[in-house]
Amino acid sequence: MNGVLPPDSGTAGIELRSVLERLDVGVVVRRMAAGFDQLTAYTSFEWPVDRTAVVRWNVELLLRWMINGSPPDDYFRAELHEFLRARAIAGQPIEDSILVYRRGVRMFWEALLDLAGDEDRAVLLAEWDTVWSCLEDYLDLVVDVFAQAYADQRDAPSTVGDRRARALFDRLCARLPVTIEDRERAARLGFDLMDPYYRPFTSRLAGASAGSHAGLAARLRAQGALAFTEGLRVTGLTPERFGWAPFLEDPRLILAQDPPLTRDRLGAAADGLRALIAIAARSGRRGRVRVDDYLPELLLADSPGTSDRLVQRVFGPLERAEAVDLSDTLRCLALHGFDNTAAAAALPVHRNTLLYRLGRIEKLTGLSLKEQRDRTLVLLAVIWEGVAADAQSASRHPNPFA
Repeated sequence: MNGVLPPDSGTAGIELRSVLERLDVGVVVRRMAAGFDQLTAYTSFEWPVDRTAVVRWNVELLLRWMINGSPPDDYFRAELHEFLRARAIAGQPIEDSILVYRRGVRMFWEALLDLAGDEDRAVLLAEWDTVWSCLEDYLDLVVDVFAQAYADQRDAPSTVGDRRARALFDRLCARLPVTIEDRERAARLGFDLMDPYYRPFTSRLAGASAGSHAGLAARLRAQGALAFTEGLRVTGLTPERFGWAPFLEDPRLILAQDPPLTRDRLGAAADGLRALIAIAARSGRRGRVRVDDYLPELLLADSPGTSDRLVQRVFGPLERAEAVDLSDTLRCLALHGFDNTAAAAALPVHRNTLLYRLGRIEKLTGLSLKEQRDRTLVLLAVIWEGVAADAQSASRHPNPFA
């Protein structure tokens, strides 16, 4: 790999370097993070990392490379190798990881063009081959590290079983005909494909690493479940009378399971269970959790667009008025059952202060906090604020560019 803008790069190189130095890295990172959130390959794995920080790490490294002509060093490769190896252990397909980086490179270029002024954009377009030479070199490096990290883990028995279980689960959810190869794969895993009904499940070990979840999936497979990891989750199918009792002895375990279902309902059921586990984990629950325990949260998660509009209806006017204390007051009131005395004590403020704030809230929002319908709107908005991130990540995929 060669540095993109060496010191003797001439007038064009100087102009390009100047354009890159003027970029607002924070804005680039936010745009890319929002783009990744729309990519399925990015969002189905959960990871205990600050995704925005990892995006920034990659963006800043790319910009240093292009501005200073300094390609990623051995320290970067070692850091990236360990990060990707953890993803391999957890069973994320290598093709998904590479896809996200490829998409990330394109989003980086699009962000450069969109954020530049007319003159700077003209420089970028004139020097596009120089920029893309760097981006392609960077992507080649990433793919090389991916290949090595996954090769280091490929032959581990737990990883092999995880890949086989995932492949079989995906075929069942896709309602593809069961083949002889599927039956052989299931037999090697100890799972019975002859039953027309399956019990989908999702589980999580609160506070545990991806490696611990890989171990849980392996133990479940040893007992006859079709189980595979999704980062900080284990998903799969069990026979109807699967023995969960030994696993529920672990105080960290959160388990969501549906009744026996036919194959045509497995995919939708798995998505619902992922959302349920994410919501339950945020609320601090352990052990078995059921849909009936979180009906309002799940209803909101089923219509995220409408739920976001609900939050804007309730809190948007307060945010536009920059009335942070009023937003906090309204949330506190909802969480205390619209009991003025309890809310005043929790804030804490004098009761008259609370009443004054509530009057301002009603004036700014047009809501009547004595009306049950408007109280319901407020309560649902507060609930959705609390679970939106978890509900959205439950059916998506993170990645190193995250």
